[in-house]
Amino acid sequence: MNILIAANYATPKSGNFIASLITLARKIRENGSNVYFVFPKRADWIEWFRKEDFNVDIIDYENYSIDEQFGKLNELIKKYDIDIIHIHFGMFRQALVRNRKKIKDVKILIHDHMGYYVGHSILLQKLGFAAFSIVYTIKKIRVVTVLKNKKYSYFFLPKKWYVPNGITLERYLSHSMTREECRNDLQVDKNEKVCFLLGWDLKRKGLDIALKAIEKCRQSDKNIVIGIIGAGEKEPTDYAKSFIREECNIDPNVPWIKYFNNYEDMFAVHRAVDVYLAVSRQEGFPYGMLEAISQNTPIVASEIKAQLWAKEYTNSYFYPTEDYDKCADAITKALQNGRRNSNYLDIIDKYSIDKWCNNIMEIYKKL
Repeated sequence: MNILIAANYATPKSGNFIASLITLARKIRENGSNVYFVFPKRADWIEWFRKEDFNVDIIDYENYSIDEQFGKLNELIKKYDIDIIHIHFGMFRQALVRNRKKIKDVKILIHDHMGYYVGHSILLQKLGFAAFSIVYTIKKIRVVTVLKNKKYSYFFLPKKWYVPNGITLERYLSHSMTREECRNDLQVDKNEKVCFLLGWDLKRKGLDIALKAIEKCRQSDKNIVIGIIGAGEKEPTDYAKSFIREECNIDPNVPWIKYFNNYEDMFAVHRAVDVYLAVSRQEGFPYGMLEAISQNTPIVASEIKAQLWAKEYTNSYFYPTEDYDKCADAITKALQNGRRNSNYLDIIDKYSIDKWCNNIMEIYKKL
């Protein structure tokens, strides 16, 4: 069996997603099948695939029309004699739907990583996905979701699955820094209490809510600061500063807002910070929360459905989405309690990468 994994993923660092694909690819190969990859842009972590003898093609598909995209994709299908196409983050989705008849013998699996967007009608969003399910049924396209209730939105689709993300501690590069070493590298003062926000889509990630909450927290404790890694299309710092200035009406150069570089080893960063902010308006199944939990880092999270699973984690502090006052209260409580004994090992075992890989490989058999 020959599997092509196409992922619209182009962040500077590998993160849990790429590490998960590497682990999956190894298991596929161990079972006697072949796996090939296609990404839209070059990144350092692509060498990780090549060092392990996996084929990687680069197609900047958004620069092509939908039919041109299919032409490029079809070249790979023929070249590698592909049996299954597994797409992530929408890569080639429109091209595959439009040209399904031309590759009718190839099985297609769409991996839906997103949840519902807060602030938009949930009913209308569900109706939209129900409509997609009719199209996918006609086209014989299957779906796996990372959010349990999202699966049921594909109402008319006979073959659909729910598989939560798994976490792996492996990364392309490991910094292996201690908490103190990483704090020094981040240029964080020993007295500062760092609340950390990670994400490329800062509006969706709720940076505006986080900043208002931190402002309130600082009224009683000036040591509370926010650290941001924002990997946008521009330079990350410029992107974040522009958002803060234009969307939040806050001076982005105030000393309590810190801008961190992208790190390959996010576990070192999670050890270095004091609270992880999962204040999103929309998520599927956030890797960042799992990474933070794996390092026993307290998390402050919005009550969107995609994040409620983390209520099992004893160091989690939830607040009503969009309510920055309650977010500030949650941050204060998380900092007061600090790192403490938790059930993080149970959570990590529940969402192990081996379980994720086995679930995906079982789906391949059922397509």
